[in-house]
This record gives sequence, C-alpha cells and structure tokens, in this order.
Amino acid sequence: MQKPKLRQSELHLVIPGICGPLSDVRSLESNREISRWIKTLARAQTLKPSPSETLNNANDVISAITGLDVEQDFPAAVLTMMANDAYDESLRYMHADPVHMRAELDHAILTSADDLAISKDESEALLYSLNKHFEADGLAFISIDEDRWVISSRDKISLSTTPLVDSVGRNVNFILPEGEGSGYWRQVLTEIQMLMHSHEVNLDRERRGQLTINSVWFHGSGELTENQGDAAFMCCSNQDILKGLSKHLSCKYLDRPDTVDDYMKSLLTGGNAVSAGSEKNAERVKTSNILHLAELESLVNYSDVEPWLKQLNETLNNWVYPLISFSNKNNINLIIYPCNSRRYHFSKYDPLKFWRNRLKKNSLDQYVGSYTTITR
Repeated sequence: MQKPKLRQSELHLVIPGICGPLSDVRSLESNREISRWIKTLARAQTLKPSPSETLNNANDVISAITGLDVEQDFPAAVLTMMANDAYDESLRYMHADPVHMRAELDHAILTSADDLAISKDESEALLYSLNKHFEADGLAFISIDEDRWVISSRDKISLSTTPLVDSVGRNVNFILPEGEGSGYWRQVLTEIQMLMHSHEVNLDRERRGQLTINSVWFHGSGELTENQGDAAFMCCSNQDILKGLSKHLSCKYLDRPDTVDDYMKSLLTGGNAVSAGSEKNAERVKTSNILHLAELESLVNYSDVEPWLKQLNETLNNWVYPLISFSNKNNINLIIYPCNSRRYHFSKYDPLKFWRNRLKKNSLDQYVGSYTTITR
C-alpha cells in the first residue's frame, strides 16, 4: 500500500506559556524534564521577530502566521461570534468576560472566571439585569457560556485592549482599555460594577464565602477586514478564535483530537489545508497547518509553578516531542511559538547540529522566562 503523501510544508505549533513567564524559575533549575526541554530548544534555530512583527501573545502569533490584518485591537469577540454562528454584520462586538476585581489601597487586581465557578443560573441572572439596564443604550450582553460573555453595540467600538489571559493578577489601572472610545466604555464599566456589586447573585456568593462576580473585562474589540493570503491553512484547536478565523479565511478547521496520533493521522490523510482546485494545482499551493495548544497559557498566572510543570510534562510528551519526530521524519518545517516574542524552527537536520549546544549556554533563564523580566 502506497504511503499517503503529505502536502503540508509547515506545521505551526502555537503554545502560549510553554516557556513561561513564571513567578519563580529557580526551583526548576535541576528539573529533568526542563533540562530535556532546554536541550531540545537549543538544537532548533531561534528567530526573533522582525521590526514589523509582534509575537508577544497568541493573538499576535495567529495574526502573523495567517496574515490577519489587525488595525487596532484583535477581533477576538467577532471571531468567537462567528465560531458560534451568531455573528451579525450590522453589529460591533467586544468580550465582556465576568471577573472578580480585588480592591487594594490604590488599585485593583483581576481574578478571571477560571477561579469563580460561575453557575449557569448565576450567569443568566446577571446577564438579564445587565441587558435590562443597558437596553436603552443599544447594548446587549450575550452568553457564549457561563465564563464568556460578549457585548454587542450598534456603534463602532474604538478601543485598544489587553487580552483577559494577560490581565489576570495584574494591577488593572495600567491595562484598562485605551483609545478614542475609552471614556465612554469606562463609564459603562463603572455602571456595570455598581449593578453587579449589589446584585442578589453576589450577595448570595458573599454569604457562601465565595468571590463575587463584581466586574467584567473588556477585550478583543477589533473588527474584521478583507483578508486574502497566498497560503492555505488548516487550523486545529479547541478554542473559538481559530474556529472563527477559519470561517473568515475559508480554511479548513479541525477540532483538536484527543491524541497526537489522531492529529498526525489527519495530516497524513484527508486533513490537508488545500480546500479547492484540482489535485495538480493543489500540489503547487503552499499549505500550512496551525495547531493551538492553550492549556499552559493560564497556568503562568499562578505563584505555584507545580501546576504549570505538570501540564508542561503532558504537553511535551503527549504532543510536542511526537510532533517534532513526526515532522523530522516527513521533512516538515515545524515552528514552535512560545508567544514570548521568539520562535523556534525545527528541521530533520537539527540532531546533526550538535555544535549549537556547545555554542549556547543553555541556561534556564535563556529559555524559560520569569516575571522579574517584564512589567507586571
């Protein structure tokens, strides 16, 4: 039986958090799995972004790979609505995810819904009150699920925002939305906080000793523009942003399989990115696969590195190492994006480039960042 021919020329692994930044890296210096990971990265070719590129988070990376034109803010909310078949071209969208704001002396610290265990009844009750209050303003709150809300507006939303995952644990005074419409939306946020503060849902949560759902976080307010790239893509993820982007780009989308073996099988069989044209023409189309592994992204926000380390081991052994081996065997250009401004290119010749290990220090700090190196 003839072996299936791979048309994919590139495999992009978008893995935010796989190289930190973490609150503490000193405890990892003698960790065996970390040492193996550093040696693996040392064999790859390390490329920093060009002056026109920004690769600091998953949104940046996805935009750079696909050529998505982002004018001011990443269109996360629009893509989420498209993924859920709820997009209305006449409206503008922005994420308004439920969060807890912990008040300090002169600032507030954000806690995401991941730590709030919001029930369906709580979400519905809060959204009902918000929609009733803001109906006259032409604003509507939409539930994607209990943890993810979107706000729609008949008017253009002109903001520059910070993604929720990059906001957890930070002083929100420095990362509130900015831009032409920031004054109006900060006023809306104040009204939301006042309404939620006295809501029966939060009074009940206080009585039970739970953190209140006392605010929302605005992010992902961008709009989509016409976007035509030269490459065809096949996106694989378990999140809505890539699903919605695939619809926007008319590319194939694959819900992330349970195992790497199933994913590799999809690459070898019908899961290629070529979606139109004859087989002859398809051979000449540059195709790229994007695999998004998001489990580590939120774990970098915790002061305890153990949850991150446990998930790192699973991600490396269950996905990354098998895919590096698979790509080497099938002569695929594999690029890993840690979403920390760097990218690592792997090829089948990497094991032969033993001198790279000798030329590099291969220190922990060189590959796994800590919060001491960024403004937090």
